[in-house]
Amino acid sequence: MKKTDATTVNSVAEDEFVRLFCEVFGPDKASTLYVQHPFTDIYGRHRYIDFALETADKKIAIEIDGEQYHNPKKVSDEKYIDDLLKQNSLIYQDWDVYRWVYRQLKNNPERVKDELLTFLSKTINRNYFSFLPEQKGTAIELRDYQQNALEELHYLREEGNTIALLYHATGVGKTVTAATDAKRVGGKTLFLVNSLKLTDQAEKRFYEVWPEATRGFYTGNQKDTGVDVLFATIQSVVRNLDDFEPKQFDYIIIDECHHAAAKSYAGIMSYFKPSFTLGLSATPERTDGEDILKLFKRVAHRMDLKEAIENGILVPIRCLRVKTNIDISDVRINGIKYNSLDLESKLFVPERNKLIVETYLSYGQKHNAVIFCASVEHAEAIYGLLLEKGIKAKSVSGRNTETERRQILADYENGTIKVLCACDLLNEGWDSPKTDMLFMARPTLSKTLYLQQLGRGLRKHDGKESLIVFDFVDNANMFNNPYSLHRVLNIAEYRPFGYALAPSGQKKQDDDLFRRSERPEALIDLPVYATDYEQIDLFNWQEEAGKMISQLEFVRMVDVQAETLDKYIKAGKIKSDMAVPISDNRTLHYFTDETVKAYAKQFGWEIIDTKNIKRKFMEFIREMDMSYSYKPVLMLAILDHCDESGKTRICDIVDFFIEFYKDRQARGLKPEKANSIYCRPEIPPEEAKSNILKNPYKRFSDMRFLEYSKDFGQIVINKDIQRRLTAEDYEEIRTLCRQKLDEYFSKLG
Repeated sequence: MKKTDATTVNSVAEDEFVRLFCEVFGPDKASTLYVQHPFTDIYGRHRYIDFALETADKKIAIEIDGEQYHNPKKVSDEKYIDDLLKQNSLIYQDWDVYRWVYRQLKNNPERVKDELLTFLSKTINRNYFSFLPEQKGTAIELRDYQQNALEELHYLREEGNTIALLYHATGVGKTVTAATDAKRVGGKTLFLVNSLKLTDQAEKRFYEVWPEATRGFYTGNQKDTGVDVLFATIQSVVRNLDDFEPKQFDYIIIDECHHAAAKSYAGIMSYFKPSFTLGLSATPERTDGEDILKLFKRVAHRMDLKEAIENGILVPIRCLRVKTNIDISDVRINGIKYNSLDLESKLFVPERNKLIVETYLSYGQKHNAVIFCASVEHAEAIYGLLLEKGIKAKSVSGRNTETERRQILADYENGTIKVLCACDLLNEGWDSPKTDMLFMARPTLSKTLYLQQLGRGLRKHDGKESLIVFDFVDNANMFNNPYSLHRVLNIAEYRPFGYALAPSGQKKQDDDLFRRSERPEALIDLPVYATDYEQIDLFNWQEEAGKMISQLEFVRMVDVQAETLDKYIKAGKIKSDMAVPISDNRTLHYFTDETVKAYAKQFGWEIIDTKNIKRKFMEFIREMDMSYSYKPVLMLAILDHCDESGKTRICDIVDFFIEFYKDRQARGLKPEKANSIYCRPEIPPEEAKSNILKNPYKRFSDMRFLEYSKDFGQIVINKDIQRRLTAEDYEEIRTLCRQKLDEYFSKLG
């Protein structure tokens, strides 16, 4: 098969993965995936990860393979060994690696979705951008008079610090000082300790200082999350981060923070986004000799871009939007990236490349610039045009050897080269503070990718007034509109070469110049009159989707099956509030809450809520429709094995299914329809599990009656049902299930 065929097969496999990912987590979460993430293997060769997720304490690599190109039985030994080297290199560099092949995605989509939830659910909301700076902070040695320490904390915050350490010997009042400062700041406070016994001591100190604040604990079975001050152990919070919102706390205090090397600290501090974090320690030294303040700042949550620039940690950003006549409105997307062949046919035209080069010739010849290109070929083409104009430029990509790449970057740093034409390779892991101009010539649907590229030019450097960004804006539709600086930062107002982000004083001065129609040349040293104003369309379908109800969520809100809702949408009986075409034959549908309620009323569907869900569950059992015998068997398995909180291990359910149908076989009874796996002499447990989750469980799950807890391998009865079920209800369910089975098997013969 030709190389182009391999690319096509792998592209189809990746598109199918994105579809399943969107079904599991929602397309609004797809922006957390980094597509074609570059990395270097242990021999210095440049490679790409199909999809990557990164948090402060975890790196996840996802490889999606066209099976005939990675199966050891279907490829050469060299190719198979090279695949192993890639995977081993990733593991060596602390990546968690997950792999699927196209056959799995196509033939067992429900199982793949189950695995996605198991592997990724705790990571999916916690990505971050590696170029963002550490928190601005300092250490305070607590003096005899705590008022001095409180004043220092106050001044630190006024200066833009977001994190601090408070240290002195045990027993001199660090907790009292922290409680007093938290009271001054106000808002919700989280106090974290290493051991359970310390929570009571801390609570007593807070009561003495701040008696009017409500207080509670998050330890073991006690979870008082709605209080003003919450006392918790590190372990209890890190295991249950999904119980909290990232901005739930305004102030976080970490006791004994010299233990902050633990990954649990990094996980917590990268997840929460408080306005201030205070570490308490009896000693500024660590046994490993590492500086505690540096370490503490590093594991803390990163500043966002806006904060870092407004606080003067990164340089201001100016922007010029360069509009092209290229139309990409019919380029297909899969939810998070463009169809590569569609995009290449539109972008790689001489006129667009000439526009990029002419823009550099007009505005950039005094500057050190990086042009981000859509492919290696695109970078080579731009590089060639720049050479023709006498510009000292170079193309840099994964095709360069490590030696070549180092020489190119060294030449750029010493001024021998003025422009780098890059494809992916410089997205991360490389910084050049002297870079003061970026050309965003690669359309992307990835916010992560855009911000990573932007981060290459944000470091401060002597004489660097700002980073100048050129956004090349092609014509697109509302759903495949690529990210630009203003769209990624959610800034609607645009003036050519005006500050997009800057410290407030600088931005005000700049805005005043524009209002007076004065040339900004003195500020930016560019030959341009820039007094135009434009309102940017900030519509982002992924963000809008996050605020709406998906088709899957619609099903779970009302007493209707997924197939019925899908049929009504296709027939035009139900129209969504937002329909997102992500391929030739697939559209994602989203609804407002009002729309769901209106259609429920129109079709006589009852909205399922906490008050009626137990009644709906019992009605479902009584009316149980059955094309196979699986639903009542599932309920009997749960009744036999669930604990007092309604949790049943999936392995116990699998064993129950196998024993149930083997017993029928042993008694000479027909176990099921001939095409059922339970008619086989041997029933593989993994196939039984897949069958259970795909068939009977899904019906109960669609109605929110049951939930599969992947982390613990349990099927759980909805807590609003379980706590209302009586002993009589359990007995009725058992009787109904047996009756349904008798009726089913009598008809089966």
